[in-house]
Amino acid sequence: MRRLFRKFTFVPVILILAGFVWFTLKVAEPLKKAERKSLVTGSIHPADPLRPEGPFVPYIALHKGVLGPKGVPEVPLDDQQPEGDGTFELSADDGDGRQFFLLARYETAKQERYCKTVSLPRMRRTEAGIWLDAETEEPLEPIRITVDKSQRCD
Repeated sequence: MRRLFRKFTFVPVILILAGFVWFTLKVAEPLKKAERKSLVTGSIHPADPLRPEGPFVPYIALHKGVLGPKGVPEVPLDDQQPEGDGTFELSADDGDGRQFFLLARYETAKQERYCKTVSLPRMRRTEAGIWLDAETEEPLEPIRITVDKSQRCD
């Protein structure tokens, strides 16, 4: 009888753990729905002529509108400092407009900055929050940006 009683002492512990897991999943559900969907994903890489200037501090930013004569706005919609393989994922809200561009930058060990800007196609956001290319009605393919020495941005 004692052995049978010992086996049942773990049942309340298992029930409490299962209840905790269930509660955690239910609490996280609204947060997942509130997450912003990524507008653009991709990776940035230094061009071969830039590699001897390393190590680098990579930076990628999403800006609204088109790049004008005034240059890049000071405050981006979203930005990151990619690490390792240079991958990034940037997001925007529905009120940020439909036209966007990316600024990719590498800062070298000598504190020189090299940039590249990439215009994105006109975008459209669905009711589900997914960003699509307005012309093709497809999500953007991941973008690969190679930064070279052609454009300094000090």
